[in-house]
Amino acid sequence: MTMSMSESTTNASERAIARHRRPALAVLLLTVAGLALSACGPSPEDTDTTSINALRTSLALPELARSAELDAKAEKQAQRMANAGTIFHSKNLASGVSAGWASIGENVAMAGSLEDAQAALEASPGHYANMTGQFTEVGIGVVTSNGMVYVVQVFVLR
Repeated sequence: MTMSMSESTTNASERAIARHRRPALAVLLLTVAGLALSACGPSPEDTDTTSINALRTSLALPELARSAELDAKAEKQAQRMANAGTIFHSKNLASGVSAGWASIGENVAMAGSLEDAQAALEASPGHYANMTGQFTEVGIGVVTSNGMVYVVQVFVLR
């Protein structure tokens, strides 16, 4: 009987410890799940593509298709600009773009947020013309550095 009593006391202690661990485990699981879900949110590049295509749709223009090739080119240019801390166009816009294109364009911007960069591009007639022009594909590069967001949009007509 003493053994049983001791066992019950041990089991009661273990149950008490387990009850205290459950909330901590629940908090840990919720934190991990929240991080996983936030990682699944749209990327800045996806967000910018959505903004461009929303603009085009509002004007009854066809949406632009995302191009991995153009994304890579735009990302490299955005990184070069972030490294320099300023904006500038690609030295050779056609470099890294496969043959078969009829027209190519590039927008570059730097702002405190992606939304501010996109708004500035839309407010500029030349940049607006690229976003609403007769292009069929787009590549987006977004790099954040030292509190600034560097955005590159590369457009191609095929």
